[in-house]
Amino acid sequence: MKALCASFLTVLFALLPVVASPADTDKTLQNVKGTVTYGADATPKTPLAVKANATLNNNDYAATGANSLATITLPDSSQIEMASNSSVQMVSFNTTDIAHAKFVVVGKMRFTVNHPAGAKADYTFSTATGQIAVRGTVGDIAANPSGLQVNVYALSNPTLPVQVTLVNGQVFSLAAGQSLVATAAAAGAVTASVTGVTQTMFTPFSELGAPVNAGSLGITSTVTGAATGAVGGAAGATTAIVGGGIAAAAAATTISNNNTKPTPSPTPLQPSPSPSTTSVPITVNRVPGGPGHPGARPTPGAN
Repeated sequence: MKALCASFLTVLFALLPVVASPADTDKTLQNVKGTVTYGADATPKTPLAVKANATLNNNDYAATGANSLATITLPDSSQIEMASNSSVQMVSFNTTDIAHAKFVVVGKMRFTVNHPAGAKADYTFSTATGQIAVRGTVGDIAANPSGLQVNVYALSNPTLPVQVTLVNGQVFSLAAGQSLVATAAAAGAVTASVTGVTQTMFTPFSELGAPVNAGSLGITSTVTGAATGAVGGAAGATTAIVGGGIAAAAAATTISNNNTKPTPSPTPLQPSPSPSTTSVPITVNRVPGGPGHPGARPTPGAN
C-alpha cells in the first residue's frame, strides 16, 4: 500500500507544472526601431522585427545596427536601452537573495535599475576599460576598447553611488549629476577624470532621449552635431565630444579617485558650461589582468 501511494505521488508531482527559478524568468528584448539581432553567438544573426519581442537567455547577445534602438526589460522591471551600433551580452540574472545581473557592454546604452520597495539590486556592467556597479540608478554608458564614459543622472539611494573600477585598480564613486571619462592610451595607461554632467557630456547619448530629471541637470534632448559617443560606437570610432576629443575633455576635468567610503549624502554637482581647467588628470600604468577586466568582449552586430 505504501509503495502504491509513493508511486501515485511520484506521478502526481511529475504532472504538476514546473515553476521557473529566478534565473529562468523572462528577460525580454524589444526592437524599438531599425535593425536588431539576438542569439547565442557573439555576432547574433537572428533578426527581430520592429516592435517585436524576444526572450533572452543567460549568455545571449543583443545587437543594434545604424539608426537603431532596442530595449531589454528585466524581471525586476529594470531596463537597458541600447543605442545604435551597440552590443550587450546578458550574462546572467537571478534573484537568489536580491536582484543580481551581469552584462558585457560595447557601444552606448542607458541603464534604469529599479529599486523596488523592500528589495535591492546589484547590477554589474563590464567593459574593456572597467566595471560599473549599480545599485539603483539612471545613467548612461559609452564603451569601446579605447575608452569609457559613464553619466549618472539619478540615484534611488544617495548613499549608494555608482562605483566604477578601472582595469588599473582605480575606484571612482559617482553621485547623481556626475560623469566619468576614462581613456586607454596605446602604451597601456589609463587616464580617468570626473566632472559634472553637462550638455556636452550628455550629447553622445542624445538619441536615447533626455532623462526624466534633465531639467534639474540643465540638459535637453535637443542637441547639435553628431551624437556618436564620447568614446565612439561599437565599431571602435573615437569621435570627439562636441569640438574636443575625449583626451582633451579628460585633461580639463577634476580627478576624483574615491578609495574611501562615500559620503552618506553626496550633493549632486551643479552643471557648468565648461569643466575646471586647474586640475591635472592621473595616469596609471595598466596592471595586466587587474581587477574589473571583463574578459572577452562581444562583437557588435553588423550595421
